[in-house]
Amino acid sequence: MRAIVVLVEPEYEENIGLIARVTKNFGFKDLWLVNPKANFLGPKAISRAMHARAILEKAKQFSSLNSVLEKVDFAAATTAIASKDKKIIRNAITPRELAENFKRTNAKLAIVFGREASGLTNEEIRACDFVVNIPTDPKYKTLNVSHAVAIVLYELYVCSKKHSIDVADSKTKRTMIKVFTKIVRSMPAIRNKTAVISSFKHLIARSPITKREANAVLAVLSEIAKEPNKPKKL
Repeated sequence: MRAIVVLVEPEYEENIGLIARVTKNFGFKDLWLVNPKANFLGPKAISRAMHARAILEKAKQFSSLNSVLEKVDFAAATTAIASKDKKIIRNAITPRELAENFKRTNAKLAIVFGREASGLTNEEIRACDFVVNIPTDPKYKTLNVSHAVAIVLYELYVCSKKHSIDVADSKTKRTMIKVFTKIVRSMPAIRNKTAVISSFKHLIARSPITKREANAVLAVLSEIAKEPNKPKKL
């Protein structure tokens, strides 16, 4: 597994520096910044990073979260505020559950952290494959972002194993969704097509799917897509 720390519009140099430090502490190397509001190479960031200055210097900048998601296999959004959307929180997993899901994979996994003041928007959360919530005392749920990063990376580090499985890349998954969407839209008997397509997307995102599994499903879907209304012989 290749875990990538993604900070959306980080506002404080100190936090960026501390996050670079804990990234190095747990053996990870990638720090990606979406439209940073603070200077990630400023003196405060470098001071807090300590011996992880190289991570700051190699950090990548992106103009939007969507441009990040196009470059990874899976993305996990982190959130602490249940009042934003109770349905989202209800489906959230813990950092340990996330780590267990990916411990034997070679997936490129983005861990997305939101703004210090307001976190991630609901739209940003929904754009990711997983939602991660760190269990905390209900009286004070919100962690400093650098602490949240440390907890998630700790769980990933502890659960990491040498043996990995070959997961399907994001391009293959997008192709599966595209073909499935074509099939569903061609079937008049299916009334709520949007819900069916959405369910299929969630099914694929729920756990790492191997290349072999993805190619097998895609082969079947491609055959159905050729003649969606013609009965298939079993």
